[in-house]
Amino acid sequence: MREEPEIEAVIVRRLRALAGVDNWERVNPYTARYLAAHARAAGGLAALVDDAAYLVVADPEILSAALGTGLDHGLPELARLYLRCAHLLRGLSPDERAAILALTAAQQGEPISLAVPPNAPWWPKWARFPATPYHRVLEGHDGPVRCVAAAVLDSGAVAVTGGEDQTVRVWDLTVGATVRILEGHSGTVRAVATTTLDGRPLAVTASDDATVRVWDLTSGRPLRVLEGHDRWVGAVAVGRTAAGTPVVVSGGADRKVRIWDLADGTPVGALEGHTRSVRSVATAELDGRPLVISGGADHVLRCWDLSDGSPSRLLEGHTGWVLGVRAGRVGGRPLAVSTGDDHSVRVWDLTGESRPQVLDGHTGWGRSVALMADRALAVTAGADRTARVWDLTDGTQQQVLSGHLTGLHGVEATVVDDRPVAVTTGADATVRIWDLAGAARHSQDATIHADRVLSVATAVLGERPVAVSGATDRTVRLWDLTDGTPLGVLEGHTGWVGRVETTVAEDRPIAVSGGAHGEVRVWDLTTRRELLRLRGHESSVLDVDAVLLGDRPTGLTAGNDATVRVWDLVDGEELHVLHGHTGGLRTVCATMLERKPIAVSGGTDCTVRIWDLEEGVQVRLLDGHTGWVREVAAVPGRPSAVSASDDGTLRVWELADGSQSAVLTGHDGPVLTCTAAMVGDRTIAVSAGEDDTVRVWDLDSGRHLRIPLSGCYDMAVHGSALAAATHLGVCAVELREFLP
Repeated sequence: MREEPEIEAVIVRRLRALAGVDNWERVNPYTARYLAAHARAAGGLAALVDDAAYLVVADPEILSAALGTGLDHGLPELARLYLRCAHLLRGLSPDERAAILALTAAQQGEPISLAVPPNAPWWPKWARFPATPYHRVLEGHDGPVRCVAAAVLDSGAVAVTGGEDQTVRVWDLTVGATVRILEGHSGTVRAVATTTLDGRPLAVTASDDATVRVWDLTSGRPLRVLEGHDRWVGAVAVGRTAAGTPVVVSGGADRKVRIWDLADGTPVGALEGHTRSVRSVATAELDGRPLVISGGADHVLRCWDLSDGSPSRLLEGHTGWVLGVRAGRVGGRPLAVSTGDDHSVRVWDLTGESRPQVLDGHTGWGRSVALMADRALAVTAGADRTARVWDLTDGTQQQVLSGHLTGLHGVEATVVDDRPVAVTTGADATVRIWDLAGAARHSQDATIHADRVLSVATAVLGERPVAVSGATDRTVRLWDLTDGTPLGVLEGHTGWVGRVETTVAEDRPIAVSGGAHGEVRVWDLTTRRELLRLRGHESSVLDVDAVLLGDRPTGLTAGNDATVRVWDLVDGEELHVLHGHTGGLRTVCATMLERKPIAVSGGTDCTVRIWDLEEGVQVRLLDGHTGWVREVAAVPGRPSAVSASDDGTLRVWELADGSQSAVLTGHDGPVLTCTAAMVGDRTIAVSAGEDDTVRVWDLDSGRHLRIPLSGCYDMAVHGSALAAATHLGVCAVELREFLP
């Protein structure tokens, strides 16, 4: 009788032969769904997944499960590329999957052989993103994921995570799937640690419900609840006393570090000394003595003798809350690594024989630390949306792990199938597995933005359509809209550039950019020179518009100082200051209504307002939104405007009478930006939201197209090309569905 792999191989050959007759586009549904599982069982998966045409017709759930987490470097690079975006492909047509795979390839700068399907509703033109280290995205938590720890079960390496959905999840790091959900906490799970007791793998979790809980990871059963803290518990670690007793160490809002016997849950002691909440704890060993190291909102790390609770050392240097600490022996030296809201990473010699080392790189709070002591590496996770890998022998930054859409909360380092990996968690509700062995050292491409791109506009230079983008790296950049070729860099801003718009002044294309420190600058796009600085705002400028009102080039700026300012873009004269909003201004645009120039604005007071730009007075207040108004855009060729809001809706307003003609729903969460344009003979609105989608709306029919595009802050349309500014870079796609 044949062995099972041989039987599976026969099935694979037969199914592939049938696909060769029918072509992948018309493949049998059984083949599309189950071929990957048969190929894996036959040991022939790698040969199958080197074909992009197969990848886009295969069932994403079964194919991604067969491929696992992609840590196997024997997989074709195309398969690892597929796994980068596999979480986006569920429920989509093969044509839409092809577009996402092609966009992912463009974002990573990887060539891909994939024909444009005739019915693809959109297709990428180009992307200018920094290549990110390989990682796989795992979804399951319903809300921000606050913490992570690693363990080993009979099935192999797992990660244990906790989040604001009050659950603890166990993930198989080989397959990339949840294998168990642990429920019992009644508050956010803020911290997790793992250990073994009598050969059983355990997890220990800490929560806002003021409890610490111990779980059997094999069965998923809760073993005990440790009660004693009187407020939230935000830190937990495990260790042993000098006598070998296994203990749990926890810290929280009551400023105490509490120690518990892991075996029976009895309290062992409470360590007092912190003057504010305890945010992090770790265990270590120094000269054979077990230590507890705790960090808090009082800016210090305290070292305690675990056996008797006596204070050992005070580690001072942080200028803010200490949010993460881990300890271990690196090169024979007992070290602790800490991070906090002062953005720094600090490496402490626990013997006190050398001065602490400060590692700079994070641009936001450092929230968590992981150690790979045997490799002399530390990995830190920060609110700047990155995890960073540090060489502890010389303090150099080895890698920057970018990909999370929001700030990171937790990080763990472990080994899966002899490969070093990092596991990160974030406020974007995802868990991500990073291949540290396959990731290149961090380097910055000088031809792309070095940080989040917050804005994009389009213009025409000569006969060439261009995109103009602004970012938190303080630059404005120009790109060929057809192929993404970099055309120039405009430098001068002293802070982030939050918005950029373009118009024509005296027959030359110009751009207006605004951002931090109230800065507004006007640029000649042909010469790349700064023409004007518009001074007046007292705080950040969050939106700008640049238009021809009649034959007059006019600029409008919306500031966090609750004003809209109107400018002559030829001489820089401030024409009007518009007061009326009761909170910060988020957005403004200008248009013509009955041959008169008007402005439309929105802000944190949840209102949309219409202004007469000749008189500089408010003429109408539009109520309807129940959340911040993030963006307003004039609809070309119509006396209408579209507004986007935190309430999850887009609203279409008739400017002549202030009536609301449509409410567009579909986004699952706040809508961050919108624009409106004509594509062919169709009037569209385009929106982007926190649900990681861009939606293109036909304003006549109400139908909309969904594009999975993460972290989009701004968009602009030129012809049928949609340019998008995102958290990782700038890109352009062709809106094929709206072509004649």
